[in-house]
Amino acid sequence: MARFAHGQQIELREFWAGRAWEVRPAIVVQDTPELIALYTPPERPALTATDLTGARIRLPLGEWTLSPVKTFEFPVLGLHVPGTEHSLLLIWEPDWQLRHWYINLESDLRRASDGFEYEDHVLDVVASPDLSSWWWKDEDELEEAVSQGLINQAHAERFRTEGEHAVEWLLSRRQPYDRDWESWRPPDSWTK
Repeated sequence: MARFAHGQQIELREFWAGRAWEVRPAIVVQDTPELIALYTPPERPALTATDLTGARIRLPLGEWTLSPVKTFEFPVLGLHVPGTEHSLLLIWEPDWQLRHWYINLESDLRRASDGFEYEDHVLDVVASPDLSSWWWKDEDELEEAVSQGLINQAHAERFRTEGEHAVEWLLSRRQPYDRDWESWRPPDSWTK
């Protein structure tokens, strides 16, 4: 499939066990063999997994469906190096102060005709804006996913190893994290 053009609007779809779990819009910043960079503007229409009462859920334990929601209230730039099992997200406050770095552990992105698809690996890493500290996020959800048989222990250990590798990569500011991504801003036409 062809690469997406800078500024092209696409869909980013998260799957769980072969079913769409979340669908959100994104705008292509870069789509090259070295880096896929996608911008998700705040407060855009999206879909997410909910239980039958309409409440958002974090793990597929029981029946669920997709329901309309809005994307985060924060601007998000996702950086994915093809061949890796994580994306690095820069999440800003509405005034463009960097809120934090967020490493989303996930499968390698799969190209589709209208965007990208992936599976989330539940465990994540959050780092402070100045990279002076970092911590695991959703360890409890990963433990629950293992105890419920949604993920096996070997995969959980692999996800943690990938997270440690991703943290080391970010802290060393190796390519492509060596650019001043913190100062990146979308063109005005993308924010309307």
